[in-house]
Amino acid sequence: MGGVTASELVATFGLSSLKGLLGLSAPVTGGASLLPYLSIALTQAGVAGVSSYGIGQITKAYLANGASWGPDGPKAVVTKILASLDEASILSRIKDELRAKLDLQQRNTQTLQP
Repeated sequence: MGGVTASELVATFGLSSLKGLLGLSAPVTGGASLLPYLSIALTQAGVAGVSSYGIGQITKAYLANGASWGPDGPKAVVTKILASLDEASILSRIKDELRAKLDLQQRNTQTLQP
């Protein structure tokens, strides 16, 4: 369970710092830094989505066992759940949801323009 937390922490701080620098440099670069900014933002969304889904599944298993890890203990339960995660499917769903939100925002912006 510590591996999930450590990787999430490194990804969050590292990507957040880089994203912040790219965001600050957008006016200076004339917006050229926005493409890498979006790429990093999407990567962050993917890491957060997969981590959140995994934590949700772990919580679900814990609560389904009556607020207990069961006879195998927490490490076995967490290892089994992490091994069964389908990251590609989760990331695909996140991408679809982000695309839908971006399309909706773009349509709303176009509708508001004279």
